[in-house]
Amino acid sequence: MMNRQPPETLQLGSNVIEVLLPFRRPLNMVDKVVAYERAPVPRLRAYRCITANEPVFEGHFPGLHLWPGIYTQEGLGQAGAILAMIVGMQETWESKGGDPGEVLEALRNLERGFTMHPGYRPKDHAKLLEELGAGRYLGLSASVNLKFLNPVFAGQRLDYEVVLVKRMDKLLRMEVEAAVENKTIVQGIMTGSFAPHVTRPDAWAREA
Repeated sequence: MMNRQPPETLQLGSNVIEVLLPFRRPLNMVDKVVAYERAPVPRLRAYRCITANEPVFEGHFPGLHLWPGIYTQEGLGQAGAILAMIVGMQETWESKGGDPGEVLEALRNLERGFTMHPGYRPKDHAKLLEELGAGRYLGLSASVNLKFLNPVFAGQRLDYEVVLVKRMDKLLRMEVEAAVENKTIVQGIMTGSFAPHVTRPDAWAREA
């Protein structure tokens, strides 16, 4: 499934990813987004660098730094959530009469800010991203059908590719693949949706 030809470059580091999604270490499984395209089908590439300092290796397994398969699954799910979030923001912005390319430029500008780039424009992204609800939703898995083909170890870079192939009301179906050095590790289908993200239990009562 993995398309070896790169889509449009969209370089987003971990700080921007934390703006889009509420996941935090040690369960933030995406280090960087490296490519995105909306057509002909929405597609996103990202990766996670696996180091020997991962907390999970204290117990899985002592003496053998074997990356848990469930973490690879979680990383694919988070990459899919980022893809769905970007597509959703572009569609929302279009519905307001905006150019969807402005969403990508706002994300690039935000990345420049987090990397202290001299081209960063502080006022250019905040209003747009706030209006589009960046970081307000949590991706939830509805069903997972994956084949685990090879193990992953510390010192490797785990590359993700996720493709949005179908929408069914609020459900999103994605073809997903994870690879190390172009060797497929996991591939299959994931279906999920979004739910409002809250930080305190009493927020449910306020929103009811």
